[in-house]
Amino acid sequence: MCKSFLTVLIIIFLNKIASPEEFKEINKIAANLELRDVGVYYTQNEILRYKVYWEFLYAADAEMGLILDEVQGKKIYFVFTKTTSNKSFDLIYKVRNQTVSYIDYKGFYSLKFFSYQDEAGKVIKENVIFDYNNNLWRDLINNTTGYISDFLQDVVSALWWLRLQDIEVGRQYRIEVYSGKVIYPMVVDVLKIQKVEVFDKVYECFKIEPKVDLKRFPLFRAKGRLFVYLTNDKKKLPVKLESRVLIGRVFADLIENSN
Repeated sequence: MCKSFLTVLIIIFLNKIASPEEFKEINKIAANLELRDVGVYYTQNEILRYKVYWEFLYAADAEMGLILDEVQGKKIYFVFTKTTSNKSFDLIYKVRNQTVSYIDYKGFYSLKFFSYQDEAGKVIKENVIFDYNNNLWRDLINNTTGYISDFLQDVVSALWWLRLQDIEVGRQYRIEVYSGKVIYPMVVDVLKIQKVEVFDKVYECFKIEPKVDLKRFPLFRAKGRLFVYLTNDKKKLPVKLESRVLIGRVFADLIENSN
């Protein structure tokens, strides 16, 4: 099997040369591809860039992206997030967060999730692979396993899954989400349609509220209610995210969308 762009990115994010164990992971991912077909797909790459504010103070830059790739001739999504506080804010609260999620193209379920969150020196790591053929998740950091009964999302893939749905105000969505060795029934409420101004642009958006283990949200550790604003159009772009943290509020505002 030749190295695809996906394999190269795995190596980059793990910051080491690929070992036989890592290639076994690729084979395990390939064995769990195309186990179902939900019939809706992303058809092109997308990179979303944000400025993150703590109250009115510019604190960090963030990215979320989806890249289409292949593993052993089958399509797969590679989804990542990255948040880096700026030099000034490093003196107050240094943030270095990144996640990588591998998602089945046809069935849109999580295959592997890697997370490294470093906020103010407190580090949380996750590296888990999902084996649906054997109904198991495996934590690759400490080699523990657990049972899974159905297809799952992780805290990153859940947002992209939601964007594929026909969203309606008043509707509630339930998603099984893996986070920290626990499978949560994430509940997402579509609260209303609201106009939101972001960097002098006005968007008509769905205001949604996901309810799950918010302290593990990929762009920042939330504390309290989290709101996401998705544009009321085919793309359903997340143009704004907001939540309360330990002190004050944090916002992530979209500055660039490229595909």
